[in-house]
Amino acid sequence: MRDRILAIGLDARHERIDTAGFSAVAPLTDYPVVVLDPASVSALWSRVVPGADRRLLTDSETDGGLGNTLVEVIRRRRREAAELLAAGGLLVCVLRPVDTPLHVRRRGPRGEGLAILHAYSWLPGDPSLARLAINAERERGIQLVDDAHPALRLLRAQGEPLLDACVTNEQLDPGWRVLATDRLGRPVALEVAVGQGRVLFVPPIAARDAAERGALLVSHFAPAPAPEAPKPTPEPDWMADCLLPRRAELAARVGQIQSEVERLQAEVAQARLLHAELCELGKLLYASNAAELADPVASALRRFGFDVVKVDAECLEAQSPEGRALIALAASEGMIDSDPYWALLRRLDEQTAYGKGVIVGSAYCGARPGTRGVPFSDILHRGAQHREIGLLSSAELHAAVEAALQRPDDEALRVRVRTAFLQTTGPCRLTPILSAPDSPPANP
Repeated sequence: MRDRILAIGLDARHERIDTAGFSAVAPLTDYPVVVLDPASVSALWSRVVPGADRRLLTDSETDGGLGNTLVEVIRRRRREAAELLAAGGLLVCVLRPVDTPLHVRRRGPRGEGLAILHAYSWLPGDPSLARLAINAERERGIQLVDDAHPALRLLRAQGEPLLDACVTNEQLDPGWRVLATDRLGRPVALEVAVGQGRVLFVPPIAARDAAERGALLVSHFAPAPAPEAPKPTPEPDWMADCLLPRRAELAARVGQIQSEVERLQAEVAQARLLHAELCELGKLLYASNAAELADPVASALRRFGFDVVKVDAECLEAQSPEGRALIALAASEGMIDSDPYWALLRRLDEQTAYGKGVIVGSAYCGARPGTRGVPFSDILHRGAQHREIGLLSSAELHAAVEAALQRPDDEALRVRVRTAFLQTTGPCRLTPILSAPDSPPANP
């Protein structure tokens, strides 16, 4: 693997190049040379969070927690880039504009925090890299500054590359080796030493097709192929009678340990998934807005056998053999009033296929369970009866989840909860059917 190049975000084809997306599993540390186009970083969110008015994202705004996922991917790549450079690797970065940053509001064990992501967030926190100021630029023509640098052969091979960005610092860092500038003298190619390695910033790599781009990368950046290791002398058959003490015993023990390690790794992975789900379900008791409530409600309903999809941050669709429902979400520090009711009616009037509407609400979300008041207002009760809409508090749903977790094989319980959820008009009280397995679901 040490004589290969990893290309991320570039369409480059060659027998010595592996390509991957920015969020792919392939570690940067498995390669001595990584070529990365930062445009692939901002593309992670620009396609799903379009427009300047959507640049603030909460960690529960999309299915699976897009904010958390993006932050963790960026952190992983930053850690890998630091390890690659510490080991003496070469990181070739295409010079692109920073683009509009994405602000991710995350809730962690120490409270709420804000992470700011942009096209270069994955770079290690080296001071020489942190001082770079990069702006967009669209023109042709470069001036070579350091003819001795081998990377300039790549620039010459492209003729007159089209620039996409430049470095606009008024004072250049002493640690920067400027290789080429634009007509105004601003760096468009430079090298920065980081640890034992180097970060090389170059203009976009012009080529007619992926094969030509791959050939350019390999000819200018690929390390020399590693010499083939001599083939070991095969063990003769008669060695079976000359084994050293404990060799056969240890061979068997290694196999046993490996099997145990694989079993434990699978158990750890499963435990992590379940722990993450339980943490998510715990939000049923304290989610402070509809967007935060969406994922735990969806997870809870899936526990009872519903197929759930998210319509948007405040609305879910749920389907089971018993029927289909459109679910409006609401959260309040006090009693939930009529706003989610009117929002749900508008959706139901637009969707003739839905026979049931349900409002799931987290009322008095800052108070301890057991001390909370009536979750839904009188006017909401009357409206629900008028349009045959179900009202379910997130605390009731949390109690049902607790019962389902304690009785994981009780399919009858799941059926009763689904039926009550889809047939109840007005307040849906799940607690009675949880403690009375043989009784049919009630419709208060």
